[in-house]
Amino acid sequence: MSSTSPSTKDSSIQESATLRDTQVGGREKGNGNGNTALNTILIGISGPSSSGKTTLARLLRTIFDFEVTVTIPVTIQEKTECRTEKWKLTLFVLHEDDFYKTDQDVPIRQVTSPEHGTRDLQDWDCVESLDLPLLENTFRHVRDHGTLPPELASKEDQNAIGPSAISDADVQNVKEQVKTWFEKIVQDHLAAAARTTNPPSQDPDTSHPGLGLDRSREIRICVLDGFLLYPAPPESTSTTTDLTSSAAAAAAAAASSSSRSPQSGSRLSPPPPSTSSSLLTHLHEISLSLLDRRLFLPVTRDQMLTRRQARMGYVTLEGFWVDPPGYVEDVVWPNYARDHAWMFVDGDVDGAGVIDQEKCKRHGVDVCPGRGSMGLRDVLDWAVERVEETVVQKLK
Repeated sequence: MSSTSPSTKDSSIQESATLRDTQVGGREKGNGNGNTALNTILIGISGPSSSGKTTLARLLRTIFDFEVTVTIPVTIQEKTECRTEKWKLTLFVLHEDDFYKTDQDVPIRQVTSPEHGTRDLQDWDCVESLDLPLLENTFRHVRDHGTLPPELASKEDQNAIGPSAISDADVQNVKEQVKTWFEKIVQDHLAAAARTTNPPSQDPDTSHPGLGLDRSREIRICVLDGFLLYPAPPESTSTTTDLTSSAAAAAAAAASSSSRSPQSGSRLSPPPPSTSSSLLTHLHEISLSLLDRRLFLPVTRDQMLTRRQARMGYVTLEGFWVDPPGYVEDVVWPNYARDHAWMFVDGDVDGAGVIDQEKCKRHGVDVCPGRGSMGLRDVLDWAVERVEETVVQKLK
């Protein structure tokens, strides 16, 4: 389990309430009064548990939240006038943990380790624990409308993530830099639009989508933060399966003695990628088709263990989850290594842990350098640059 279990029925989170009040339409659509146009950008942030995904997402939410006013000269019927546009840039966070199944539907696995022996544990860190249809439908709604669905609520912000290593003053400084950057690219964008608009005798409100008469525009970014967003592409599945053939054999043997318990959920052995191929393929398709940018924060096993053990527990849909002894070592990390082996040279996640940068780039995943050794400020700067690049691409 990476953060929380979901609540799709309970309380509304602050950002969703704010967004719903705006009542703005989808990509490049108005809000009904003809004065506001909206672009929606979807960005994924993934990585192992305790890699800093939620901390980073919340920092980005604070930084990408402002409005600028730009003025451009527009020539109409040989007369030049100054027109103004208000451009708003906002960001809200959607958590993959809000799409867990109910507690009783999260699968149970039998795991064995020298320290803790053989026991049955709920597995919150596998694709089977996620409600993929709900995740996909929610993301399509966000893409089309720029808002969370009215029925979606979240408990993610009830989970503490610890103090940030960046001061409020530093965050504000980054925000001001981003605001200055945004004002410049909007100015350049509108100037380019003015140069390429239709003949000046026409009204710029209708002659070019980039120009407007004292109108408002908004770019709204949705960040999806999750422990499993980038499973192996279909072409990588066979290779990944070969790398885990011994695990597959052990899983098959364990599965033969497993049974289903209605009271305790689905009893499963540690599944190799092949047993979950359809679900992983579905998740891959969701990620590839709906995300405009995919960011990944790797950390080492030791880093993850240290950070995870410092957490108190997690709010779930039906209660409160505390990691059982050995859960992180025997479930969380092995699942992560299995599902992300395709991103590493020779599938070696536990050893050298070298990211296959060429392969990740080919499949549209931007990997943060340093494998967890970079300070939070450096990680933030890296992520801000990636978000800025995506905004520029969207304007084009």
